[in-house]
Amino acid sequence: MTSTEEQVRAVVARQAADWFIANQGALPDCAERGAFIAWLKASPIHVEEYLGVALVARDLPAAADDPDTSLESLLELARADAAGNVVPVPALYRRELAARRVPVPRRWLLAGAAAAAVAILAVSVFWWTTAGQSGNLVQTYRTAHGEQAQQRLPDGSVLHLNTETTVAVNYDRGERVVHIEGGQALFEVAHDDSRQFRVVAGAAEIVAAGTQFDVRLQGRSTIVTVVEGQVDVSGESQPDVAPAQAMRVSAGYRLRIDGGVMPAQSERIDTQAAVAWLQRKIVFERQPLGEVADEFNRYGTIQIVIEDDSLRALPVSGVFNAYDTNSFAAFLESLDGVRVERTPREIRVMRQDAAQPKRAPLAN
Repeated sequence: MTSTEEQVRAVVARQAADWFIANQGALPDCAERGAFIAWLKASPIHVEEYLGVALVARDLPAAADDPDTSLESLLELARADAAGNVVPVPALYRRELAARRVPVPRRWLLAGAAAAAVAILAVSVFWWTTAGQSGNLVQTYRTAHGEQAQQRLPDGSVLHLNTETTVAVNYDRGERVVHIEGGQALFEVAHDDSRQFRVVAGAAEIVAAGTQFDVRLQGRSTIVTVVEGQVDVSGESQPDVAPAQAMRVSAGYRLRIDGGVMPAQSERIDTQAAVAWLQRKIVFERQPLGEVADEFNRYGTIQIVIEDDSLRALPVSGVFNAYDTNSFAAFLESLDGVRVERTPREIRVMRQDAAQPKRAPLAN
């Protein structure tokens, strides 16, 4: 082994020891668990060094004059408690690792009782191998006003959160369930024949498999937009009414469920415009000015105020950065019959007297 390889091994060994210590604390959250798995997958050397730490932990009971306690026996207890849910290490690897009398670097000689270290390692192994299968994996994700985020879920699905969004993710043996408590999220769903992917948003439920779709809660309405694949959407059961059959929605279509009542059919839309928020953009084509202003207000700290009903109904078209309120205000100032007043907290849009409106120009 060259000096460079030895240096790499030393660095990885220190990382393995750090992960081992970290896994001795409280059960890790979803992000920490994902980071640990990603570290293991990065290189076979990472796996080897982490197993080396595990072997040291296995040998510690002897050093502590407790020969009856071993990692294998504790894992057997964990397997019994989990009714077979722990994935066992293949016997071949156990024999190879047992045959490898790994030298114990001084940096691995950690403080604490040996038996406790082994027990904690067993608990860590049990957690990593059963999370997402036993129903214990529940995680909540949130974004603040104007904030967006992306999260990779344990099954490989990707969750994109728009501004002011709260979702709760719950994975168990039978299905993967996401509850949207508010806001908007786009899902890139990893296909899994054994577990359906279900989203509960307001009074609507969406079931998908291997697809991309966007869900937004807007007041009492749930808006479902399918980008790729298909989803099945159902509304809330109504008293004295037979439950409606779930509606299949394909890519390029949107379904709006108002108060749990399903519409007669979905509508075709421009999906790129519908999910432009992923690129921090707002796209509108002859939409009422009031709706466009409300959309900008979801992201900006300076709010746009339009009190005139006829002005709110004015159709406008354009493409803007969702966070560039000043550019949108400048666009409004270019319109005939419109006056804009700015304060530190808001932008007020009013009608200009004695001015003749004209067709709104396109903004880029």
